[in-house]
Amino acid sequence: MPVSQKRKRANLKKLERKSQMRHRPNPEKWFYSFVPFKVSTGGAAPLIPLLTMELGGGPREVGLVNAVGSLSSMLGGLFWGKLSDRLNRRKVFLILGFLGTALSTFLFALAGSIPSVVFANAIYTFFIAATVPIPVLIITKVFRLEDWDYAIGRFNEIGGWAWVLGLVIGFILSHLLPIRWIFAVLGLIGLLSVPWGMRTIREVPLHLDRKVLGVYAGYVVEKFRYLPNFITHLPRFSTCGFERLYLSALLFWFGAMLYFTQFPVLLKARGFGASVLYLMSIGNSSISAYMYTRVGRRVKERGGYGTLRFGLLLRGLAFLLLAVATPIKGPLFPVLAFVSYFLAGYTWAFIGISTTAVISRLAPPEKKGTLIGAYNLVSSLGAIAGNLTSGFVVSMLGFAGNFALASVFLFLSLIPIARPKAKAR
Repeated sequence: MPVSQKRKRANLKKLERKSQMRHRPNPEKWFYSFVPFKVSTGGAAPLIPLLTMELGGGPREVGLVNAVGSLSSMLGGLFWGKLSDRLNRRKVFLILGFLGTALSTFLFALAGSIPSVVFANAIYTFFIAATVPIPVLIITKVFRLEDWDYAIGRFNEIGGWAWVLGLVIGFILSHLLPIRWIFAVLGLIGLLSVPWGMRTIREVPLHLDRKVLGVYAGYVVEKFRYLPNFITHLPRFSTCGFERLYLSALLFWFGAMLYFTQFPVLLKARGFGASVLYLMSIGNSSISAYMYTRVGRRVKERGGYGTLRFGLLLRGLAFLLLAVATPIKGPLFPVLAFVSYFLAGYTWAFIGISTTAVISRLAPPEKKGTLIGAYNLVSSLGAIAGNLTSGFVVSMLGFAGNFALASVFLFLSLIPIARPKAKAR
């Protein structure tokens, strides 16, 4: 065949491929339907404890609101996962999660008592749980196997920065509107995800493969107020050599909730309002989103347990810093509080990604999903207990004692994983 004909045929094939790509639907287009949802939930997160305190609540009431939210989120994950599997539908539950979360945001705007805030938060977190496990399952069907890690990372990146945008919007609105009106605005923003999702999310009937949940270390659900809510089925409790990791997780989440539940209460007690909490939350969430991919590379180079120990140690020091800063008067206190909260966000990526990596790499393939589910069950129970306990600890030991105890539990969480099995390093 003459050279000119070969070139002509090659050019025709190139043009044909370009035409096919031009008409091929963008498989990640639906990721952006989560942006209004994440903006809404990110902006609302700091407001819930502030509304509780505005209605006369103290450390115990804030702990109760968070504990009920943790429990409702856990139960919601079980309910939505079972129901979506039974009906073999995914899109409808994402849309229902968007709609229910947005509408329940308005319940906060109408709340006039502590019990009504508890009720609103229970409904709110229950619907949020409908949106948590399904996206990664759709990704595994829509994208090719070799593109899964990229797609999962991209989804988390978009959601993470949308969360930060919600915090920025909340910060601006905190200077313009009362708390109740901010909830109303955020609820309207969240509603935008409903038509956006209906237009862009494809229905992909599939059976839930629980193994998928534990395989990809790059998949980190954007945290909802530091809540482990990735339980999709009631797991058969299995340890399979991960007893030490489970004990570490229980201690870690208990200590973490002592810290995060009472952090906004401390700021309020020291005379700081919504704008300061928003600024600190922006720093916390921004550094988390920035570190996800970088920590993923570190895990591949240095191993999961080493990365996890580093994250727990640094977070324990961050908690201790706040305990030391609490009695300090003057402008030094907010600076040290911001550094502590910033480091807490920085370490989340180390802890979240490395934990998934450890189980994914070391668990038997047929038990990955069961072990991930058991891990999240233990984490949720630790979070619920920490939320409920934090208010009583503040009443007995004060804020400094509460944050010191939180750091103690973080340091204790290092002990079970100090010497994991050689193959687990």
